[in-house]
Amino acid sequence: MASEGIRALFYDGHSSRARPVRLAFTSSSTDAALTIDDGTQPHTLPLRELRLGERVGGTPRLVTLPDGASLEIQDNDAFDAWLRAAAVRTPEQAVRWLESRWQYALFATALTVLVSIALLRWGLPALTTRAVRFVPPSVDALIARDSLRALDLTTFGPSQLSQDERQHLTALFAEVAHDAQPPGLQFRIEFRKGNRVGANAFALPSGVVVLTDELVGFARNDDELRGVFAHEVGHLRNRHAMRMLMQGSGSALLLVGVFGDVSAASSLTAVAPTLLVSQGYSRDFEREADAFAFTWLAAHGIGPEHLSALLRRLPGAGSGGYLESHPDLEERVEAAHQAAAPPTPGPK
Repeated sequence: MASEGIRALFYDGHSSRARPVRLAFTSSSTDAALTIDDGTQPHTLPLRELRLGERVGGTPRLVTLPDGASLEIQDNDAFDAWLRAAAVRTPEQAVRWLESRWQYALFATALTVLVSIALLRWGLPALTTRAVRFVPPSVDALIARDSLRALDLTTFGPSQLSQDERQHLTALFAEVAHDAQPPGLQFRIEFRKGNRVGANAFALPSGVVVLTDELVGFARNDDELRGVFAHEVGHLRNRHAMRMLMQGSGSALLLVGVFGDVSAASSLTAVAPTLLVSQGYSRDFEREADAFAFTWLAAHGIGPEHLSALLRRLPGAGSGGYLESHPDLEERVEAAHQAAAPPTPGPK
């Protein structure tokens, strides 16, 4: 059968000059062919020798000829109608069929959102927990050095603690860290004045714990400080800092993959990891660190309630400050009480 002419632009592959042509199709039980008519000498080619480009929205479809020339289709609908009549299937046909039905598009959007949330909440933590085992400690050391340098330039000030106070606190920290250090890695403590961050303690990669003067000022005894040190050592032992960095990077890559364009998603990927990962995942990390601290304190005959007592006195306890990304204060206090309570005797 023959069809009416379809408008197209012909490019010879040697110059950018376009020449208007008319296309006609013929099909039979054995083959289909395309005839290109530029008003002078019609030229017929078997359809199997042509490469049909995908149709994207309303943009003209591109058809590539065997000699490198190409056709820019001006009437996509008429071209598609002939392809359907000739029972010719193109790679994007199934996708266009789905896109034309809003129910499927809505379902695909909802599924993408749910899968992305599941990956951010459960998939990435599980993957990074395993992947971090393959990251050498030298990477942690590099990150810790640069992070502490940046904090010293922007946030911290020199510690005002005396030399005797530092030596005493270093001895307490070494007592807590002694059995928790993995082979070949030495945990250490750094002292800084917190300035605007106030009373706080930070566990950086590569076994570095930063303790602020302000937090020391809130502690009433060594057992409270041991509780803080045990909590931070729990972070170090579980490599929470490196896992957090890996999860943040993974969430950014996931969001870029969903949006499909780095430039369009750049602003969102800068914010979303903090909102979706930091607030959620860091709470899980804090619970792990608390569990380590309560276990260590109980094993050394120190009541876990010492840590909860210090937490209650910190500025902004329960909202913001030191506890901003931590679990609810009452949840942590209850966990400390449960850790301190003697086990319930079982039936005799």
